[in-house]
Amino acid sequence: MMRVRVLLIAALLLGLGAGATEAADFSGTIAAVNRDTGTIVIAEIGPWQVKGGQTLVTERTIAVAPSTRFVAVRRSRDTGPSGFTGEFVDVPLDPWAVKQGDFVTVRAVKAGDRLTALTVTVAAE
Repeated sequence: MMRVRVLLIAALLLGLGAGATEAADFSGTIAAVNRDTGTIVIAEIGPWQVKGGQTLVTERTIAVAPSTRFVAVRRSRDTGPSGFTGEFVDVPLDPWAVKQGDFVTVRAVKAGDRLTALTVTVAAE
């Protein structure tokens, strides 16, 4: 009887883990920002692919949710959180502060065939 319980619990835990959604990072240049549809499009190069002598660029359309966090990575002018002057820190941005041409890393989750951004991090200029 104990063995059956252990097997049932293990099966339940494995079943729950199989449906879990993992976040993935996508980095590239902002190709388009559309507040009306709630999406951004990034032009991502990677994994590196060349076809006909041209580097292939993958355009990814990513939905922006009300909970999406926008941050910029900047060097601190003062002592940063870990005690070093000039370290990189996250600076909150207003939602939709990104613009075409910004280099970003988007952490997103996939639901069906749709990517939804958890965070949008803009690289320092």
